[in-house]
Parts: sequence; structure tokens; C-alpha cells
Amino acid sequence: MADGAGVSDKQQSGESFTYEHTLALTMASDFIKARFERARDRCQNDAALKCRVVTASFSLQGNPSAPLPVAYLTVALPHDGLAPFEASLLAPFNSEDATDVIVRSRAMNAQNVTQQVADIDRRLAQLTDYRDRLGVLAKRNNASTDDLIKIEGELSKTQTELEQTQSLKQQLAERIAKENMSISFEAQSTVGDAFQPVRSVWQSALRIFGESTGAAIGFIIRLIPWLPLVALAFYLVPLAWRRLRRKPS
Repeated sequence: MADGAGVSDKQQSGESFTYEHTLALTMASDFIKARFERARDRCQNDAALKCRVVTASFSLQGNPSAPLPVAYLTVALPHDGLAPFEASLLAPFNSEDATDVIVRSRAMNAQNVTQQVADIDRRLAQLTDYRDRLGVLAKRNNASTDDLIKIEGELSKTQTELEQTQSLKQQLAERIAKENMSISFEAQSTVGDAFQPVRSVWQSALRIFGESTGAAIGFIIRLIPWLPLVALAFYLVPLAWRRLRRKPS
């Protein structure tokens, strides 16, 4: 299960962290698409989970005659939602055993963003103060038209930067409040997979043989119109040679 130990301790210490989890699952290829879609749909539809899908992809890779499904899913979850979401990932389907799903690898990366939070808060305070002072200047009765135009332009620029910084703060706050979990869904190696290279080579050999045979047939077809001339040349050249040899020297 996902390990949330230490998260609350870090939060209580006043520091801010973001967490990235990676999980690699292997299972029978027949269950990859179903498990991927079940996890994606639960994140999207379970309101109590407060989950958000960041990325989701499914593809068929390898030989077209025997493709292997591969899926990737990244979700953002509250700290207390990691364990139940991972449990739902590993839950077996009706025709599947619990041991058929294997956690091949897991990793967690924590980043201390305390300084980023402080920098954004300080920048927000500076911009707010500057905007307020510009507002006071704009209300002066003795301000000239040119001054008012300059103040309004600077006020608009400051407001835009303030809104952009507030957006950055919201994004960082969500990264702190939720942890990203990236899951890869991969097929287990089977005996059939082991012989996949042999099948590929055999199929390539058949294709090469077919192409070579086709090229040979094409050459023969292109040669047919020239066969009468070739036969005539085989007949005339020896005849001319014999006549030359009969001439007296």
C-alpha cells in the first residue's frame, strides 16, 4: 500500500512538500485494459475520493499479429486517498486471483516547496501593496491626464501580474494538498511472449521469400516479349559463324 508516514509530521512542522509516487503493475494481458479503465473511471466518478485524472493512455504495442496492451495513468489524490485507491487497483476481477496482480516496483519522490510558498506569498504581498498605492494615486484630484494614463497602465499591468501569481499559488496549493500517483499497467511475461521473437523472424522470412518470389515472377514476365529475339539470336549467330568458316581464305 502507499506509505503516507511522515506526511502529517512534515505538515505540522510548518514545511510544505509535494509528493510523486510511481507504481508499476504486471498482470495477464487480458486484464490490462479492464483494470486501467476501472481505475480511470473510479477517479473520475467517485466524488468522495476527490481524485483528478492528470494523464491517461492506452495502446497496443509489438507485433500487429499479437500485440501487447500497455496503459499508463497518473492521478492526483488527497493524502488519505492513496491507500484506498491502490487497494482498488490491486483488487482482482471475478476470473482473476489476487496473486495474479504483481507490484513490480514502487517509488516515492518528495520535494520541499516551503521556500516556493514563501516566495509566492511575499510576491503577492508586494503586488497587493503596490496595486493599492497605485489606486490611491489614481484618485488624486490634482493628477494630470498624462499621470492618470500612466497610473492606469501600471495598475492594469500590476493587476495582471497579481492574478498570475495567485494562479501559481493555487496550483502549488493543490500540489501540496494532493499527491500524484503514476501507474503503469504491463503484461506479465509468458511462454508465448518468449517465442514472440521466433514468430517475428519466421514471419519476416516468409515475407522475404514472398517478395523474392514475386520479383522473380516479375522478371520472367518482363522477359517474355524478348524470348523470340533471344531464340532468333541463338539460331543466327551459330549459322553466321559456320558460313564464315566455310569461306576460302
